[in-house]
Amino acid sequence: MKKNGLFVNCALVICSLILTSCSTTVATESPVMPEIETVVTETEETATLTPTITPTPEPIPCMIAFETDRDGNWEVYRTKYDGSGAVNLTNNPGMDFNPTFSPDGNQIAFVSTRENGDEPGKFIYVMNSDGSNVRQLTHEDDCESPDWSHDGKMITYSDKGDIYVIKADGSEDSIRLTESDNDDTTPSWSPDGTKIAWLFGNQWGQNAYVMDADGSNIIQVGNNNRSFHVEWTPDGRLFTSWSWDGQEEICQNCIVNIDGTNIINAGGKGEIVNYFAIWTTTGKRIELMETNLLSGNDDIFVIGGDLPDTLDMGIGSINVSNHPANDRSPDAPVNCGGGWVVDTEALGGNVHQTEPSAQLTETPILSIGYAGNDPDQWQRKANFQKACEELGIQCEYGGISELVTKKVSAVVLNSSPEDIKNDGSVISEATAIGIPVFVLDTEIDIDGAYTIMADQGDMLRVTLDELFRESGGAGEFAYFDFSPSQMDAKNIKAILEKEYPKIKVVTTDTEQYNFKEDENIFNDLIMDYPALNAVWTNDGYTNAIFGIVNNISDPNKYPMLKCGAFKDGFYIWKDRLVDYPDFECISISNPPGIAYDAVYTAFFMINGETIDGSSLGGEFGNAFLVDFPVITNDNILEELEKIQFEKGDHVVDMLMTPDEIKEKWFK
Repeated sequence: MKKNGLFVNCALVICSLILTSCSTTVATESPVMPEIETVVTETEETATLTPTITPTPEPIPCMIAFETDRDGNWEVYRTKYDGSGAVNLTNNPGMDFNPTFSPDGNQIAFVSTRENGDEPGKFIYVMNSDGSNVRQLTHEDDCESPDWSHDGKMITYSDKGDIYVIKADGSEDSIRLTESDNDDTTPSWSPDGTKIAWLFGNQWGQNAYVMDADGSNIIQVGNNNRSFHVEWTPDGRLFTSWSWDGQEEICQNCIVNIDGTNIINAGGKGEIVNYFAIWTTTGKRIELMETNLLSGNDDIFVIGGDLPDTLDMGIGSINVSNHPANDRSPDAPVNCGGGWVVDTEALGGNVHQTEPSAQLTETPILSIGYAGNDPDQWQRKANFQKACEELGIQCEYGGISELVTKKVSAVVLNSSPEDIKNDGSVISEATAIGIPVFVLDTEIDIDGAYTIMADQGDMLRVTLDELFRESGGAGEFAYFDFSPSQMDAKNIKAILEKEYPKIKVVTTDTEQYNFKEDENIFNDLIMDYPALNAVWTNDGYTNAIFGIVNNISDPNKYPMLKCGAFKDGFYIWKDRLVDYPDFECISISNPPGIAYDAVYTAFFMINGETIDGSSLGGEFGNAFLVDFPVITNDNILEELEKIQFEKGDHVVDMLMTPDEIKEKWFK
């Protein structure tokens, strides 16, 4: 089974030969793929997987197979994970490429153009992992992308834009599963052997699809034609790319259920190890990475926190191929180093990888549920998942009632204040039976419910202190609350009356000055109030920035602005400082890391730790208060250097460490 890890450069193209067709072996009763318009949507029945993966008796030595042109043509090589012992397994004048290990590590399937008595073409071959006993498996003449079933008995592959399956021992003819005018490529077999995922290509791009192993029950996973890869995680989910309309900013490497739900950002280098880890026989947890960004040619690396960071990548690495030729398409046995153990409960079961020294079989003692699915707050969901995986506990997703039915140990609730208010009775039902609910950002007065939040009053107070710093707490001020449900305007008014009597509020009119919708309207504000000292807003930041620098000629009269904690906004802010060094912003971010903090808080509480009541705050005395990042002109460049921008807007984050959480909130 292909274990791709993180690919920094996915543009791996094998130079095609001009091929003439020969006879194709196809079963007479092969399933036919319907046109895209008639794709079957997933039902509750088809969504259920029943993994049957069992641990291997002994850890398999971690060998890596890859393709290389170091001998003047493409050959399949094998090496140890540290790059030693490289050997040419194919050694043939034809092109040999795209190797994939059988799960037990004893065989390798690969694609070859070698002479075989048939018409010229690309065929799939199987050999022993030492290069012996090479035998031709397929007879279609344009074969690509072989992938083994988890039991090692079947191989799926593509040919001329259709998906096929065949017994790995070649004892029966291949079966064609799809038949359409579009390109069906890169099939990947599910861990339980019941389904196959693949990429369905059309004139606009590619989408990920899933079907049963006999070609029936086709499910469309993505819909925006931007899927560039698809493969299975050991627990029966899919690893793919941002593939959904309206959610292009969620993630580049995504983990998702087969029906397109529960999208999780799998992260970048060093984080894919959480989903496709290899335990080496020396106990190192690594992932495979292929890139041409470090040496100018395609190279293969293993990366992991246990390895030395010799290349200053921010994570330890070893150049496995370490050759001036192009080396790519790495693969290791799926059970390398001990393998994966999966519970029999589909998707709800625990999945973990065994260390070489022991087969782990225990089931986690708790699960934590996540309720709420605001796509603009994808980081919170990703941080929730991150904490669950660090703790080795099961993440569950759904509504509160659904999570209670699943008997979760705690619930993390991320919804709007209005939705949380409407869910009050459901929250009470959960807490009444001993399931604590950790609400993100919104305070709630229910026994057994807690809030994880940055102190909103402190956030406003710090922002206003910075906005009025240069003016000495006096002068003209305008504030615009485009999200009244957050009650920011009410809180600002209270702070001004109590702490800033010399501040003159000139306008709060979001209808007259709706620069959120029209950038030119901010120009009217500047003209109407030329002595404006500061502007607070919770939307329309970019329009406000350009309104200031483009319409005020005297830099001494630039009003200070409250800016948004967003990727584009940070870069606009930074770029304006180059030409307008006297322009000033203050940005306060409500960190998405509170979902991470909530999981650890729940974990400590459930496992008997005692909450330090003196550490709680908020209106109802049940809020765990976190610190929040403050960005100003003084540290904007520093923050840009360390922030890891994802394909989303909201990027400023702070995660407490587990030790910090325990020390801050527990006795």
